[in-house]
Parts: sequence; structure tokens; C-alpha cells
Amino acid sequence: MKKLFFMLVILFVIYLGIQYVFYFFSSGEEISYKISKDDKDFYIKEISNFKNNSYLYEIKLNETTFSFRIFNNYNKKTKILEDIYYYSDEEYECILPIFKDDKIFIDVMCMNDNKLIYYSNMDNEDIDKFVDSIEIYNKSQFTDNLEYEIKNDLQVYQNNLIDNHFIGITNYKGLYVINKKFNSIVENKVLFNKDIYNQKLGSFIGKYYVVADYNEEFNFNKLNVVNLQSLNNSTIISDKSISLDGYIQGVLDNKIYLYDKDNNIQYEINPKEEEISKINNEIKYYNGTWTTMSQADAKAEKKFVTNIVNYTNNEYIKIDQTSTYYYMYKKNNDKYDCYRIDIENESGLIYLFSTQSTDLINYVDNYVYFVEDNTIKVFNDKFGIRNIVNYKEFEFNKNLKFYVYND
Repeated sequence: MKKLFFMLVILFVIYLGIQYVFYFFSSGEEISYKISKDDKDFYIKEISNFKNNSYLYEIKLNETTFSFRIFNNYNKKTKILEDIYYYSDEEYECILPIFKDDKIFIDVMCMNDNKLIYYSNMDNEDIDKFVDSIEIYNKSQFTDNLEYEIKNDLQVYQNNLIDNHFIGITNYKGLYVINKKFNSIVENKVLFNKDIYNQKLGSFIGKYYVVADYNEEFNFNKLNVVNLQSLNNSTIISDKSISLDGYIQGVLDNKIYLYDKDNNIQYEINPKEEEISKINNEIKYYNGTWTTMSQADAKAEKKFVTNIVNYTNNEYIKIDQTSTYYYMYKKNNDKYDCYRIDIENESGLIYLFSTQSTDLINYVDNYVYFVEDNTIKVFNDKFGIRNIVNYKEFEFNKNLKFYVYND
């Protein structure tokens, strides 16, 4: 009897060990389950990815499928979707998913013509009544805070700033750097003693802004480097004079590639090491892989292709790819509507926001920064759209840039 007992204990310990190993090494799993509510059966497919703490969902009700992804660390737990609020009329079907611990990670989403839209982007009295009836729903979670302060020439919505996001905005004498941890919130880094309306030889890379010395008239030997996080200034010195008639070809592997058109020389700039080196012989070019480019293409300002998109759809004028999503832009009068689908199953087409420029876009993890009505705004599923900073010069100067570094 004792022997049998010890054997059972050993088998139980082995079982626990196997379970622990499975838990420790598991990268995620796919499970299916059902949530029944108000005489409706919602069939759930949940695909977890523990490496990036994401959960991809397909929720089916009759002929309608809602697809979306959330991000949260549930310590490798699964079946975390616990409740669903549902609404329908002749035009829309809407759901609000409720997750473990009564968490809301996305706004009410409504389906119309196989396209999704968040409630915060809608104006519909009937859906307003549905949302008002949900006691657990807090409208302030998806409501923009419009309080701001005037800092230099900027209107800053300080309560909406993301803690670890450092924002750089070029201005005529250098750039502004914005972060809520700074004493003044906005730091004005003056780099030039005159107004420069187009800092063409300037680029953001990692936590740095690197720009040619525009205090010179035709040629320069010095590059200014600003650390967006520490606010320190440094310089990179070239032993060869570089013409201001050039352009930034691209940014790759923490290096900037600059082409001097007058002297037909390509440079590689490493701001972290404060180094600049001349690339001899062939002119390097990147389009998914390294190759070479002709002098004619270089002089014609052919830029590197660094955002390789594995999806095509002629309905959109521009498609960007991140590690998780495709962001797709469609012309709508004088603005561009942004839609998004998930890379993993190319589903869940949802309208996110409108922007005045498809060039002034920054993707930072699952945050998207864009410009609308001369205001930098940020979108994230957890809170919708929020104002960050208004800079009226965006209206008058298309050469201005902005960038966001995530610490």
C-alpha cells in the first residue's frame, strides 16, 4: 500500500512538472468556447500569443463575425473573454467585449457593410442609448481630455502625453522635444542662428535627431545630434566637406544614409557611436535586401524602401505594415481615412481616424501618431483618439517633421 502511495505521489509530481514545463515554454494556443447571453450564442475563437501578450479573437453570431486583437499580460491565462454586450438595428450590429477582471480593452465596435467602426467615432442616438445602458462602461476612458497649456509656439495637451514617449518636432531653428517628465514639458533645442525652413539633411533615428550644420551656406563638416531622452547635444565631425545639396536616402540598422549629390559620395552615419564614414565605389541601396543603385538614381533622389509590405489592395493609396497590423489609407476629399486589418488573418477591417498627411505618421508599438487639423494626435485601442500637441506651422510648412521615441 505504501509503495502504491509513493508511486501516486511520484506520478503526481511528474504531472505537475509537465504542466509547469508546458506553462513555462508555451508561446500561446488556440481555443474555442461559447458565451451565451440574452438567448444569443456567441462562438469564440481565441488565439493567444504570450510572447507579445496579445489575444486575437473571432466572435461569431449567426452570419456576423467580429475580429479584433487586444494586448494585456494575463500571465499566460486563456479564455479571458467573459462577457459580451450586444446591440443591433437595421444598419448596425455592435458588441462590447468584457474581459477577465471586468477589463475593457477596446471601445464598443459596430459592424456595417463588413466594416467596423468604434463608437467614439460615431454619432448615433440609438447606439448612445445602448451604451448608456451598460453600467460597466466608462465613457471617460474613450473621451479626449482637451485641457492644454501654451508652451513656446505649441499648444500641449499635457494630460494626454504617454509617459515613456519622447516627441521630437522640427522647427525653424532646431526642434522641440516633448515629454511629460521634463520640468517644462517642452524643451526647445536651438541648433541654428537663422531660420531653416527645410531641414532636408535631418533625420530621426532611435532616440536621436541628426541634422547637418545649417549655419553654413554651401558645405558642412559638422552634424548636430540631439538625444531626445537625455536632451544632450553632441556633434559628429566629417574629415571631408559635404555639400548641403544632398538628401537622406534612408534609415536602417541604426544608421543614416546620406548622399552628397555635388560630390557623388554616399555616407553612413552612426549617431550612437558619433561616427560618419564614406562609402567607396558602389552606392548602396536597400529594398528588402542590400543591392546597388546607379549614380543617376542617386542624383534623382531615389530613397531606400524600408517598410516592406506583404499585402496589396488597389483601393488604398498607401499601406504601411507593422509587426501586427496593416494600416491602409484612402483619399477622402482633402484628408485620408485610415483603416486597419490584422496581419495574422487579414480580417477585422476597421476605420480608425482621418489625417491630413500620410507622411506625418509614426507607429510606436500599438500606438499610431498622426496629424489632423495641425494637431499631432495619438490613437490606441484602449482609449481611442487623443490630442497631443497643436503646431500651427504644420499648415504652412510641409517640410516639418515629427517623430516619437519609446523608451
